[in-house]
Amino acid sequence: MGGYFSRHDPDDVFSYNTIKIVTIRDRYLGVLHHGFQLGIFIYIVIYVIFIQLAFLDKQPAYGAIRLALLSPSSGYSVSPYCSATPNLSFPQKLPCIAHDKDKGISGAGQGNLFITTHLTLTEYSANCTAGAVCDVSHEDATIISGPSEFFTQNVEDHIISIDHSPISVDLGLSLEGELEGQLQYQKSSDVGGHTWEQYNGITYNSLAADHLKVGDLLGAANLKDLDVLANEYLAGKNTSAHETYRYYGLDVLLILNYDNTRFELYWLNVRDNTNNMEYQYRPYPIVKLDDFLEETVYIHYPDRWVQVERRGIRITTQVTGTLGGFAFQTLLIQLTTALALMRLATTLVDMAAIHVLPRKLLYKGAKYQLTEDFSDLMAAKKRDAEEEKKRSNGANTDNEMHTISI
Repeated sequence: MGGYFSRHDPDDVFSYNTIKIVTIRDRYLGVLHHGFQLGIFIYIVIYVIFIQLAFLDKQPAYGAIRLALLSPSSGYSVSPYCSATPNLSFPQKLPCIAHDKDKGISGAGQGNLFITTHLTLTEYSANCTAGAVCDVSHEDATIISGPSEFFTQNVEDHIISIDHSPISVDLGLSLEGELEGQLQYQKSSDVGGHTWEQYNGITYNSLAADHLKVGDLLGAANLKDLDVLANEYLAGKNTSAHETYRYYGLDVLLILNYDNTRFELYWLNVRDNTNNMEYQYRPYPIVKLDDFLEETVYIHYPDRWVQVERRGIRITTQVTGTLGGFAFQTLLIQLTTALALMRLATTLVDMAAIHVLPRKLLYKGAKYQLTEDFSDLMAAKKRDAEEEKKRSNGANTDNEMHTISI
């Protein structure tokens, strides 16, 4: 240890680097520095904070949805898939029945809807003892009539009534203004991936329930025709090769996406002191195992009943999206980031000045300064003090000798 310090000055080993404010009078460095700062200001304050609304506390959207099926507004008409004489070869044709909630054509619920497209009725009878429960598995059950198959008439023209309300639990936001919505479809991009685009100009702007035609929903889900073969959908399933979507059924996931963080919408809300939101219906077909509903309707309990099998369009909803509210803490974080980046601008210019630019040696000489060895300065000061003391003592002795001689 002693040998090391005998070869190295401890003031050099434990030297301290500190910041020195130097004004370099060079227009090129000044323009570069202010250019960096201006770019950072535009990016953080204008783009990130003002345009991207980075001061918002963004939380997932939630909501309540209720679906119901309404009859066609224009009434019923003859459909090409309807025929009094059943034909199960492609294209399939069956007798048709009109929508009637009492006949179980649709099943509505909280966030889901089942629309029957294909109905099969089979009547059974069995010799059941009093109080016994009979079903299709009963050994004595015999078919009285059927199975009789039907299509639902004008399924595509039926209306889906959608009543919904968004909420953000974490932010305490709920619907207090208008809702602006549209139906969208998934569009393939030329560069890969998908985007959601408005479908056929269908929009909604009302606090009342939305009315969406089944045909428009299927079209937006890229299922414009129920009478095409469902070969891809039915791949690997034990079904006939001639079955169509209308005959077999299908599943549609209806995504309801909420948002109040779009630039134009947010600042309009700020200007008008409102809390308007926008939303999009985004249907997407999904592949599922055999999906059908069965129910037993007793004609005479317990020995006579009708077994009902329904196939059709099962609509399941899912709420997604983002709702945001102003948060001072989030804004403070963004401003702190901006200040840190401002310091980065100075660092970048310093690095360019002393390592890249043609005058780097001059800039480095102006920026960095090596001080005197303060240990040597203190030693010299101590020696000067001792010499001054000696001179002072010598002068006092001379004065005393002069006084004695007198």
